[in-house]
Amino acid sequence: MRISNEPRPATSRPTNVGDRVVVVGGGLIGRVTAWRAAQRGLSVTLVEPDPVDEPRRARASSVVAAGMLTPTTEAVFGEERLVELGVRSAGLYADFVAELEEVSGVSVGHRTTGTLLVAFDRDDLAVLDDLHGLQKRIGATGERLTSRECRRLEPMLAPSVRGGLLAPDDHSVDPRLLLRALAVAGERAGVVEVADRVEGVDRATGGARLGVRLAGGGVLPTDQVVLAAGCWNERIALPEPVVP
Repeated sequence: MRISNEPRPATSRPTNVGDRVVVVGGGLIGRVTAWRAAQRGLSVTLVEPDPVDEPRRARASSVVAAGMLTPTTEAVFGEERLVELGVRSAGLYADFVAELEEVSGVSVGHRTTGTLLVAFDRDDLAVLDDLHGLQKRIGATGERLTSRECRRLEPMLAPSVRGGLLAPDDHSVDPRLLLRALAVAGERAGVVEVADRVEGVDRATGGARLGVRLAGGGVLPTDQVVLAAGCWNERIALPEPVVP
């Protein structure tokens, strides 16, 4: 992986006006954005103070997240449009994983075993009935199960289980492996990584729309900036307010 402490162009190829992109933050969102942008021919620089394997990254959500791809069982009334988006996104994930693993040579720990929700009393059953109704309205896959069917799937369940709801399309991924795979894929696509922290983004002159100020000194000239630093976005000085 190419790690640099010095600002430099994202690739050796000539850049046109509008082609330069600086991605601030090396979590999952930042790295997948950088990878896809580079695939489309943009000149991409990713700024991240901690390397992928650096233990300090445990402070970032991409490392400590559970990796659950479960829009079906996490459906919430009143957020149907968001849930529908999540269901469609989850349906695309297998192809995304296959492409990423082929490009990077890194397995991301994608599991497709589904989720089993169980009920122990009448109130629990009512909740599962409501959730199942919501799933059917948004086109998500869910199957109501009897107590015996639940225990057949999971023999360690107590006989007191009253019933359950199976969500076979719920998947999961190892976010740490996914992070590494995206780092490798980004490098192979031409993304250059700068090991530094961004202090601010300024309007620039001299052929660049923006300048990304680094804590270690220097400025990255760019045409577009993607803020993907998570909760640290608010520490970055911007030329105009940005609402997360």
